[in-house]
Amino acid sequence: MQVVVQKQWWLKTWLGAGLLWWLVGMLLLPTSKLYQQGVILLFWVPGVLALFSDTRVIRAWLQPMSAVLIVFGAWSALSFTWAGVPVAPKELKIFLYVLLAANALMALACIAPVLLWRLLALSALLVGMLAWASLVMFYGVEGRGFSERAVGTALVNHPILGAQLFGVMGILLLYLRRHLPHPLQGGLWFVALMGYAAILVLSQSKGPWVAALLALLISPLWSGQRWQWLLSLGCIVAAASLLWAFPELVLQRGFSYRPELMAQALLKIESSPWLGLGFGTPYLLPVEALNTSYEHAHNIYLHIAVVLGLPGLFAWLLLHGLALIKAWQARDTGFGRMLCTLLCFAMLALFTDGVGPWVKPREEWFCLWLPLFLCMAWVALQRQDSGQQRG
Repeated sequence: MQVVVQKQWWLKTWLGAGLLWWLVGMLLLPTSKLYQQGVILLFWVPGVLALFSDTRVIRAWLQPMSAVLIVFGAWSALSFTWAGVPVAPKELKIFLYVLLAANALMALACIAPVLLWRLLALSALLVGMLAWASLVMFYGVEGRGFSERAVGTALVNHPILGAQLFGVMGILLLYLRRHLPHPLQGGLWFVALMGYAAILVLSQSKGPWVAALLALLISPLWSGQRWQWLLSLGCIVAAASLLWAFPELVLQRGFSYRPELMAQALLKIESSPWLGLGFGTPYLLPVEALNTSYEHAHNIYLHIAVVLGLPGLFAWLLLHGLALIKAWQARDTGFGRMLCTLLCFAMLALFTDGVGPWVKPREEWFCLWLPLFLCMAWVALQRQDSGQQRG
């Protein structure tokens, strides 16, 4: 018994370090290679060890979301056979990456659920403080003008993808306040939350703005708590104030040619609706007004349909649909309400940007995969708890 307890202590500590590395490392580490190697060694490896040594982790995979995720990955891998470009077999490992990440998060949920919630909250608090550090570096140390679009530190150097990352982590912090150590639940929590608001505004990324605003506006549907209604009202006031005070900031760049890109993507889908172009096949979407072309649709749903066809899009939507159902069923809990808000934000944000789900761990993963993995972990934990009650 002592050996089992000691093994679990090492595994949960190892997995906890990996979770921190995954969620915070991008804002601290100098290279993506170092970041990805750390995710593998600190998060995925102990997750695999847990899978082969703990039956709870094996049972965690026995859920509909896991099945759909595997089917989606299999269809994506199969599309290599009709892709328009030769693909090296090593490229197939990208599908394994996603499964390993899902497994690691479910393993931590099964072995140490309290630690999972605590580390999610602490990571969100730390990233919120790093948002302030990013603004100090960008506008202070580097001397950039406030007309320039703010980005994060280290590897978080894209305004849109960075805004998506900060949006996801901000929602985690908003809902997981009670999982922080008591001294951190007051002023520091609020300062970190304001850091997210500040960098979202200064990133000047309208897609994440709209996604955050709409997700918070409709959040009373699954909450009904007084503070949630006040938050929705505050969002309306803040958005109106921003539009009134800085109309040029809000309205500049218009729709960034998103409607034109969507129209061109639909033409691509019409040419091959069922199979798509095949995973890894490059394509160009021309924008006549700019006399240039873009390499993707800036819309995750259209991009998936272009590359993987309508069956691929159906699997992706089914995966999110199952996650939303589980989150809605758990809306009487704080974690369920967080998942509802998180999924809505991610799905709306990916409507205006996204290069596809099958990428190595980077900023996109925070919108693409983290909400889904958290839903899978929640389902696994609920099954585990119900099984213990029956036992």
